[in-house]
Amino acid sequence: MVRKCYLKILLSALLWSLTACSNEAEEKLPLVQVASEQNLSTIALPDITRQPVRLTVARVVNPRFKKLSDLQINKILLRSQQMVKQYFDIEIEFSEFETLSIKDVFKHLDPQVVTERRGEIVDIDLIDEQAREVMQQALFKTLSNYSGNRQNVIDYAQPYLLQPEIRQKDFIGLSYALVDTLVSRLGYWKTQRASDGESVFDSNGYHEWVWWDSLGYSDLAYDVMITNQLVASAEYYAMDVHSSIRGGITAGTTTYNKNTALNAYVYIMVYPMINDSSLLTTLRQDESYSDDQIINYSAALLTHELGHLLLHLGHPFGNNSCIMSPTVMLNYRDWYDKLDAERCAIGSSSEMKPGAASITFNRSW
Repeated sequence: MVRKCYLKILLSALLWSLTACSNEAEEKLPLVQVASEQNLSTIALPDITRQPVRLTVARVVNPRFKKLSDLQINKILLRSQQMVKQYFDIEIEFSEFETLSIKDVFKHLDPQVVTERRGEIVDIDLIDEQAREVMQQALFKTLSNYSGNRQNVIDYAQPYLLQPEIRQKDFIGLSYALVDTLVSRLGYWKTQRASDGESVFDSNGYHEWVWWDSLGYSDLAYDVMITNQLVASAEYYAMDVHSSIRGGITAGTTTYNKNTALNAYVYIMVYPMINDSSLLTTLRQDESYSDDQIINYSAALLTHELGHLLLHLGHPFGNNSCIMSPTVMLNYRDWYDKLDAERCAIGSSSEMKPGAASITFNRSW
């Protein structure tokens, strides 16, 4: 998934927050950092004419959670290499992966970026009506990027909303329904425990998508990161339809990285593949995955992100055969079984044209 990294919210929400709130209410406002448009740039579509394209890989491990074996990681990389050739006709090769502790990775976060972006994170314990409004407008802004494919996007989300019986007719209604769904399902994770008996959410913030979106402003020079860390959160910007219906789970992202030749990096998180809980089994419609399933589904997820990284492809909602169409909920089996490279060729739709998705960054960071 590409989350576009612009940090502004709709102007109406900002003006409302400045003029319509009492001093007491203002103290509760999310401290969203609204970036100037002049500070935002879009990275260029990479030149990948010289192949194979070499990608550096790191495995990022949180010892509190189950992790993949070295053999599984290598099998995922090999399978993804095959799928990138199959679906995009691009030759890639991966470096030998390095293993990094998540604690060490997060130490690299730039303090300035942390200070400026902390206010973009939704405190799930303090979601009031105003916070919901800002979240709704952020979702509406993202949905507006799909205006040429509106009905397919609505149809994609409708069965999985908190109240699916209420038919959504436009993006305004859908954005409100997505906020309700996200908040309700995200709250589930507060009740879950890691192997050490403590909450899967902790004060380190490793589960917050904002910090994964910020690693490219640090000095980490990897094209691909594979992590066992759960990434589940809510933000005041750049939320998308597929992560919202899952309760804020962002299984993969392609975003800016100043340290790589492609000026971007991808992460995928395998937590949903290798852990079993009532919500996870519901979202993926499988009690557990076999080793082959873990390999194939993780490789397909990585291939999806590499489509964003190498070609800046978008999300062709409505084409269930397409590897670039986001997984519904976490039902990787159904998604994987329907994939068909011939029915989703490069250039076959507007979202499958190279450059369809923009990856932006803040130059001041």
